[in-house]
Amino acid sequence: MKEPVFLFDGQGAFRPGVGKELYQKYPRAKEIVELSSEILGYDLIDYLWGQKSQETAGQTSIAQPAISAVSLAYAEVLRDHGLQGVVSLGHSLGEATAIIYCGVVSTEDGIRMIKKRGEVMEAGGKQGTMMAVLNIERKKLEEICSAVAKSSEPVVVANINAPNQIVISGSEHGVRDVAKRVLEHGGRGIPLNVGGAWHSPYLRDAASDFTRFLDNIEFKKPRTGFYSVVRQKMLESPKEIRDSMKDQMLAQVDWVRAIENLKANGHSLFLEIGPSKILKDLVGKIDAGLMVDSTALHADLGEVLRYPDRDD
Repeated sequence: MKEPVFLFDGQGAFRPGVGKELYQKYPRAKEIVELSSEILGYDLIDYLWGQKSQETAGQTSIAQPAISAVSLAYAEVLRDHGLQGVVSLGHSLGEATAIIYCGVVSTEDGIRMIKKRGEVMEAGGKQGTMMAVLNIERKKLEEICSAVAKSSEPVVVANINAPNQIVISGSEHGVRDVAKRVLEHGGRGIPLNVGGAWHSPYLRDAASDFTRFLDNIEFKKPRTGFYSVVRQKMLESPKEIRDSMKDQMLAQVDWVRAIENLKANGHSLFLEIGPSKILKDLVGKIDAGLMVDSTALHADLGEVLRYPDRDD
């Protein structure tokens, strides 16, 4: 039996209606969503598929715990049926979800942690923006960002999602300046509808606030493998994991390197845990030879439970 690497979704996975079918079909999923609602202090269903679901994507403080709750619901249903991730990691927000799944923090503390993360990011990140950049080499883009940052306003390479799909983050003026220079080199920029300049210097105050919060959360040794995208290696020490989470809000998300490192360590089977297929598609762009699927593509999780036995 093959053991999959679990990939936990980021905030961008949200769409109105996520988790509804899972909630209705599996008691364990319902339990996770209801526990989340209790800890968050509001009915999460309203923001997942209820009357307020159209507002969720634009509210980082709501969208982050919403996606994490749904992702955990998927993961716990699979665990109850005998399928666990041999290693877990996540994209941005998903990294926080992964440490909950791995048992580094309790589910209750983890939900509180993600609530706090969303709140401080929403409060601190409104002064900037992000843009996806296509068809330009990473090194050249980093050079352009560095030049713009020196002459204009802060802008950095925030996410390296695939070899030809990179996201920059910073001031609106700086991002526009980078886009103009990228166009001159044959690339193009696509503005992203996000709540702020994530993984950029604009979140320093938010990261400091989050750091103080993490100091009051108990971190334990993971019960299943945890791969830190921040440190780009497996972590076992509770202190190391806590420190990586303190750095995570400002750190670059190098998804390409993470997937390549895991492949080099012998992993070839990946499963996206959450309501989208964004990470599945990214893995396919990074290495078409890897085997990857997404829980979002299966109305019946019984199909996913047979996934490790597939050899195609």
